Amino acid sequence: MGKSIGIIISSEHPRFDEEYKNTFINIGYGVKKYIMDFVPGHGLNDDERELIKNHMEIAGKSLADCDAILYARSYGAFYDDGIKYIRSFFDMPVIFSTESIIKNIKKYGNKIYTITPYAQKRHDLEIRWLNHYKIRSAASMSLGRDDGYLKFIEPDDLNEAVKIANKSLNIDAIYIACTFMPGISGRNIIERDSKIPVISANGAMLNDFLELNI
Repeated sequence: MGKSIGIIISSEHPRFDEEYKNTFINIGYGVKKYIMDFVPGHGLNDDERELIKNHMEIAGKSLADCDAILYARSYGAFYDDGIKYIRSFFDMPVIFSTESIIKNIKKYGNKIYTITPYAQKRHDLEIRWLNHYKIRSAASMSLGRDDGYLKFIEPDDLNEAVKIANKSLNIDAIYIACTFMPGISGRNIIERDSKIPVISANGAMLNDFLELNI
């Protein structure tokens, strides 16, 4: 029986096939997905935690035969206690986008240029979240999109943002937020002309998955 990976995504995610399915099939893995309904909020209060519990109990059963899980969301997984809670529903390794982002940024340092697709309020939340893990955004760029408009950002758009970020001095890396963004299939395009290391949410998860060596 071949190896397989389970991927938990938002119902609003625009890039499942090109970002995840095709990538993992090409390196020899079957792919199963579990879709969580997109809802307002960040998965931090009691009602949202109950929603996560309901979803994870179902996901734990439907993805039980997978060798590893990608939690390709930030919902409920911004901080260590939420990550531990979600991980408790699975018997196999679980890779979280949030955990992978922090780990992969810190390979290079803690002073970054942050690019997000978000409108300003959500952009500021991202900056504060990074600060919690002692990662400082020396400069940042908001592309001013939210919700359904995220899917209209393409690799070439991000490449232009990365070119601007490369003009910054004394930063350790460039970080591109959000699993909705191109980051596996678009990774080479984004990184091609960058003199500074680029970490995307999806690229960080892929790096950590490959380290599992399963």
